[in-house]
Amino acid sequence: MEGKDFLRLLSWVSPAFPTGSYAYSHGLEWVVENGDVHNVASLCQWIEALLYYGSLQNDQIILQAAWDVAYNQAQLYDIAEFACACASSRERYEETVYQGEAFQKAAAVWNVVPQDIIPSHIRWPLPVAQGVVFRYGNVSRQQAALAGGYAAIAALVSAAVRLVPLGQTDGLRALAGLETTLQKATQKSQNLTLEDIGGACFCADLAAMHHETQVTRLFRT
Repeated sequence: MEGKDFLRLLSWVSPAFPTGSYAYSHGLEWVVENGDVHNVASLCQWIEALLYYGSLQNDQIILQAAWDVAYNQAQLYDIAEFACACASSRERYEETVYQGEAFQKAAAVWNVVPQDIIPSHIRWPLPVAQGVVFRYGNVSRQQAALAGGYAAIAALVSAAVRLVPLGQTDGLRALAGLETTLQKATQKSQNLTLEDIGGACFCADLAAMHHETQVTRLFRT
């Protein structure tokens, strides 16, 4: 990627991009309180499991599926509906839909996606919105998957920096340590389809459910 396309992608995956990602922890807030994530090593192990066997792998599959059909409205709507149904809890659903619609609205500033492609009456999970915007923004399929995965990892690390708490340097160590993991997970996801959606990260799914009744909460999920 060169020129404007590359600059756009930097903006779209920036932690400062206004999707409200800072308000969501993907269940990590309950995990930290429970003591399962308490340092850089345990954080990296948690995220690695999500990338290989859980929700983050599913999101990469969905993102690439949306990228593939970005020019076909009917198929795109079906994927958006399917992605909504894949949410394992109420908060997971709210997290992906609210961020997805915020992402779509913010990306509209660049005017790369025709308005009729993403109408307001359709609920848009984050990976679906990313797949569409990245496709129209001339981001390749592989780069789109890497970018979406990086944005998800960066949001979780940022949440952990505040929750554990970790220092900023430890947060950077986590990001650096997960680079190879993200590359391998992305390569794996490129050979998967919507038929492969599933997961074995039951603790992560239960954490998102437990968060709904957590007494003290800093994050929405």
